[in-house]
Amino acid sequence: MKRTFVRIVALITILSLLLIACQPKPTEAPKPAEPAAPAEPAKPAEPAPAEPAKPAAGVVEATPGQTVDMVLLPKFLGILVFDQANQGAMEAHKELGNKGKLEFLGPTPENSVAGQIDIVTTATTQGVDAIMISNNAGDQIAPAAKAARDKGITVVTWDSPIPSAEGEQVFVAQVDFDETGVVMADMALSILGEDGGKFAVLSASPDAANQNAWIAAMKEALKDPKYAKLELLDVVYGNDQSEDSYNQALALVDKYPDMELIMAPTTVGIAAAAKAMQDEGLCDKVKVSGLGLPAEMVSYTLNGCAPEFALWSFVDLGYLTYYVSYLLATGAIKGEVGETFKAGRMGVYTIEKDPTREKGLRVLMGPFKVYNKDNVEAEAGPQEEAGGTPVKAEKGKNIDMVLLPKFLGILVFDQANNGAMEAHKELENTGKLEFLGPTPENSVAGQIDIVTTATTQGVDAIMISNNAGDQIAPAAKAARDKGITVVTWDSPIPSAEGEQVFVAQVDFDETGVVMADMALSILGEDGGKFAVLSASPDAANQNAWIAAMKEALKDPKYAKLELLDVVYGNDQSEDSYNQALALVDKYPDMELIMAPTTVGIAAAAKAMQDEGLCDKVKVSGLGLPAEMVEFTLNGCAPEFALWSFVDLGYLTYYVSYLLATGAIKGEVGERFEAGRMGTYTITKDPTREKGLRVLMGPFTVYNKDNVEAAAK
Repeated sequence: MKRTFVRIVALITILSLLLIACQPKPTEAPKPAEPAAPAEPAKPAEPAPAEPAKPAAGVVEATPGQTVDMVLLPKFLGILVFDQANQGAMEAHKELGNKGKLEFLGPTPENSVAGQIDIVTTATTQGVDAIMISNNAGDQIAPAAKAARDKGITVVTWDSPIPSAEGEQVFVAQVDFDETGVVMADMALSILGEDGGKFAVLSASPDAANQNAWIAAMKEALKDPKYAKLELLDVVYGNDQSEDSYNQALALVDKYPDMELIMAPTTVGIAAAAKAMQDEGLCDKVKVSGLGLPAEMVSYTLNGCAPEFALWSFVDLGYLTYYVSYLLATGAIKGEVGETFKAGRMGVYTIEKDPTREKGLRVLMGPFKVYNKDNVEAEAGPQEEAGGTPVKAEKGKNIDMVLLPKFLGILVFDQANNGAMEAHKELENTGKLEFLGPTPENSVAGQIDIVTTATTQGVDAIMISNNAGDQIAPAAKAARDKGITVVTWDSPIPSAEGEQVFVAQVDFDETGVVMADMALSILGEDGGKFAVLSASPDAANQNAWIAAMKEALKDPKYAKLELLDVVYGNDQSEDSYNQALALVDKYPDMELIMAPTTVGIAAAAKAMQDEGLCDKVKVSGLGLPAEMVEFTLNGCAPEFALWSFVDLGYLTYYVSYLLATGAIKGEVGERFEAGRMGTYTITKDPTREKGLRVLMGPFTVYNKDNVEAAAK
């Protein structure tokens, strides 16, 4: 019996050991509490640092070398923070060896909402793989984003999301929006002190989802008893334009005499408000705070106008956004809660539910950094290279200026003159603005004569839409030798000799791609044969666009498009009309005429209509909605593109005035304000061996859905 008992005990012991051995082994066995120290409870086992919590799939890494065409879309162009985001995206693009294109496309400030929607709509038709949107259109952009998603295009938002999240896969948030509200409340309390005070908010635009969320979060934070003595008076909008924000800041001072602080959660607004307080000698009475760039805020922080402000790195935001978009577009991640991925030098991130919206996912970048007199100079130092504070024109100077189109009698040049006259009046220039041009049949010699004559008559600035190639260079150089400002617009001097800066309507390489994309869109996947009807052989812009299109056609996606010929109508309606019909006779199997000239496209469309050929030969290119609406609606010219010539004339005038008054020198990196159009930067012109440019942008593609509205 005793032996049997021993055997039973032994058997139970063996079974117990086997059961223990079969259980999963813990990463680290918890230690029992030490009886000698009962007052200190046992600590739970800490997770091993090498094994962070993550989904079963692990950390996803991008596969370099894929071909992904991507568009980075800021709220609008001309803002330093968006340029910095583009730098970050370009860094990631190069790092990942992406064989596709990265385009930085944005609207003008005054057309931001409609412009963003147009760019998304156009990009959707042009076969891009990913669109990265800093949304300034609220939920108005959702249908365009959804249409892009329906086409299989990756849509990621950054900086500012789509409020409803419709059409958006993931939002890359710079910081937690609720935290932003608390940071602003904390800075207000820090500046106003324990006794509190009254303050107002100067925001960007009513449609900016990020601004609205930050302000809502700040209002929520102000309910905390610690902020009980802070009183929010008002929220106003400067539309992220310097002049509007400057005026709104002064209007707040007039409206609220006991206001002590302006809180501006926008880099444009905070700098404009601080300058307004400084200019009016109000810095002792009204302080400024919010979200700003150290390079733009350093002087205001050191002189006490803006004692404290905060921000994050926009370079990092652009870099992280690119990684998220690339991973989604290549199928490496799906855009689901819990997915963890590596974003190059920035480390590992996880997709999570966006707690600031009812729907939507986000990737949270972070963190905030608060700047004051102790750290702002160190941070501003390296950022000065990006251009520093934009130069603003001084009104009321006496500058005699000549606007010289290719020739007279063309509507787009009249529109450019309207823009120049608007700027002339706005800047209160006491000098003369003359609109002088040759006749179409004497354009080359006539332009040279006008430049030569203007040089002898003591004008201060000549603005040239060049139609004479390098033949005009000696006359332009002679003008420069006399101290006259020479700026080109619409069409530059190819060698850049005699020219200080070229104001480019759009990126010339982009123009070539847009024409190739429209040809493909019209002719379809089976492709077809087409010819180009250009302006004149000496038009530098036309030549550059056609060269860019030929380069674009080397891409396999355009393999079934065949360019037959390039002919010239000399930007005269009759010549262009006849050249279009001659192309039809010469190439019976031609299906499309591409005319990158407003005169040529209208003349070619009329020729096809008059001859009943619209079902056989379509027309596309660069045209004016007012001139093309009939041909687009009847199917002769189903698709075409253009930019605003009014804006081009306006911007050209600003550049020329700033140069002629000595406010800017015409050097790479100089940043300046161009009135209602916002801030621009002088860059090296990538389309020429020499020369500088200011890039306006963007394109709008017109079809039967939007041409009537634009034609009004």
